[in-house]
Amino acid sequence: MQSQLINGTLFYLPHSIDDVKDLLRQARQDNQTVSVRGSGHSFPLTQQTATVTQTLHIMLSYLNAVSLDSATGLVTVQAGCHLGLDPFDPTGVSTTENSLCSQLDPLDANGRRQSPPGWALPDLGGITHQTIGGFMATGSSGGSTQFAFEDALRRVKVVYHGETGVEERTFERPADNNPDDPFFGAAFASMGLMGIVVEATYQCIPAFNISGSEQTFQQDDCALVDLFGAGDATKPGLQGFLQATDYTRLMWWPQAAEQQMVIWQAARTDAFTNWQTFVPKPYLEVPYILGSQELTEYLAGRLFEIVDRLPNWLEFLFAKWFGPTSPTYQELVEKLESIQDGVLHMILKFFVSDSENQPFQDIWWNGLPMDNQMSDELFPVWFTELWIPIGQTQAAMNFLRTFYEDPENAGIFSVELYAAKSSQFWLSPAYQTDVFRIDIFWFAKNEEDPIAYYDRFWKALPAAGFDFRPHWGKYLPDPSGPQGTTYLRSQYPNWDKFMTLRQQMDPHNLFVTPYWKRNLGL
Repeated sequence: MQSQLINGTLFYLPHSIDDVKDLLRQARQDNQTVSVRGSGHSFPLTQQTATVTQTLHIMLSYLNAVSLDSATGLVTVQAGCHLGLDPFDPTGVSTTENSLCSQLDPLDANGRRQSPPGWALPDLGGITHQTIGGFMATGSSGGSTQFAFEDALRRVKVVYHGETGVEERTFERPADNNPDDPFFGAAFASMGLMGIVVEATYQCIPAFNISGSEQTFQQDDCALVDLFGAGDATKPGLQGFLQATDYTRLMWWPQAAEQQMVIWQAARTDAFTNWQTFVPKPYLEVPYILGSQELTEYLAGRLFEIVDRLPNWLEFLFAKWFGPTSPTYQELVEKLESIQDGVLHMILKFFVSDSENQPFQDIWWNGLPMDNQMSDELFPVWFTELWIPIGQTQAAMNFLRTFYEDPENAGIFSVELYAAKSSQFWLSPAYQTDVFRIDIFWFAKNEEDPIAYYDRFWKALPAAGFDFRPHWGKYLPDPSGPQGTTYLRSQYPNWDKFMTLRQQMDPHNLFVTPYWKRNLGL
């Protein structure tokens, strides 16, 4: 069977479902656990799993077929198919043309339709590098309380190793949407613990366009949203804004020298009227320098490294030269903080438009993933994302504003704020409630430990009365800590039901990798 060495780890590349079955038999025979890699966007999971030697690693890159009924919009797609182009696909299989979105609603090289609009998914995440299997396994979501990706999901086919051999099982959405049906345990946000999802079927909707804008405000003087209050007839509170807007996300730079809020919002628009004359005006996330966004991202990354590392180096030298208690040392450190604020302000210019209002319009699958312009290699970012009930939005914002008054909490990067629609899937972080999502960014080339920074939030939010459910594909709290396995179990009413189904589907624990064993207490 075809295989490929990726960053020192051997990955098997099955070309058929029968190949997948053979790999499960091999893993069972060799007493290995099984890990399936998607795009690798879930960095902590990918990094920690790939270092395990007693694990059989699989990529489904060649299981990427798409079968679309163009009359009804029902599409069956194999799990290795990417939502959009994955420019970092180590196998080189991913292209725009073989991605799911492109096959649902084809565009030309200029991002325009040359035939009538096709079909669409209700929502997409901020990027479309992910595979279908990876996006579903981690319970990922776009920024909307109106629409959800998983609402389109109708069934999944899973290959697993039962008591006596390899089997297939199809989980189908029940006609009555009975929330106790195992479909809601296995089909979405199952972390790959039920077996290998090899294909999924979605009921698509007619294609649409989006129209919107991005605006920048000072956090305490926002004309669009009452960021810290309940709102009124002239301006909604943040919760109301999140629930009334089709698609939105906010980027908050909470540092004392910045305190800016960048608000991206969009609404669906008709794609069928005058489709031949529709000209996209794409959203521009970062400006061009010398005709290149890549150069912009490279320069921003280098400045971030300076902001992170230079103060530590200079403080060490100042302390060595003058002594940590000398007036000269204290004066130099204060000047250093001012310089750091200045460099941070320069970085902000890369990400915040000089214009008060950047309007845009685009076709759904080019416009909704607004972060596709960012390079995971030039500007790598790690995350922990905490989902809380949307009814706590106002209180959480006021807590965060106070929390960020401590420069150590504010850090040197932004936090993304957005929402997700309530879900019936048992281990979705949005289970049975619309959620307010706090996505804390960390520049991956920082020298410090991101977990030490994230831990401030993991502890502070529950202590202040904001219990959270973390995004499964991003950094998770220490499983033995106060927000670890016991805490997570308490946040999911169907945790035990999920684990019972998991044991039925994986009696030999082939899919209990060391990562999930540790983080879920399996």
